[in-house]
Amino acid sequence: MRNAIGLLLLAPSLALAAPTPPADPPPGTPPEGVPLQVRRGFFTETALGVFGTVGGADGYSNAETYLQLGVGYDLASRFELGASFGLGASAANCLTARDGLGRCASPDSFTLSFFELSVAYLHPLRGRLSLVPRVAAGYTQLDPAPRESAGGELLDSGANLGAGLGVEYATAMDHFSIGAEVMFRYVLDARVATFALYPRIKYTF
Repeated sequence: MRNAIGLLLLAPSLALAAPTPPADPPPGTPPEGVPLQVRRGFFTETALGVFGTVGGADGYSNAETYLQLGVGYDLASRFELGASFGLGASAANCLTARDGLGRCASPDSFTLSFFELSVAYLHPLRGRLSLVPRVAAGYTQLDPAPRESAGGELLDSGANLGAGLGVEYATAMDHFSIGAEVMFRYVLDARVATFALYPRIKYTF
């Protein structure tokens, strides 16, 4: 009788001590954790790569260093609006003509400074990786001027249009994305075609 009474008294304690089976996850919750959330919003970026020009008497220039700094904002989850400053150089590419001694009628080496706005579309490929086509427009300064107008005026500045294609990967380190991009630009007044190839590092606040 005493044993029965003791078992009855211990039953609630044994029930509390028994392991509780895990609760079922709410519907729609991934079994491996929370869904991937790529940070979007205001960002800054930097790029360092190679730059050159094509066309002219030499066909193309030597590859030179290219630097780009920019800021921007992600519109919704797919579009990106940016403003950037880019600096590149064209070396050993005569955009006019060379004489019999190989001398260029105008400077065959010059620097280009780009001030521009761009719009990009982030097309998701897989997980954190996106394909990024981009269009750009802005203003370019050339020093020294590689061409002259028909009236003898130095063509040392002008509007530019550009188009590019790249990839972007949102790293597991919060705020940071990395990528690579190739960008083609054309300076309208000076008739200069350029290309730039560079990796990108992007920090989103």
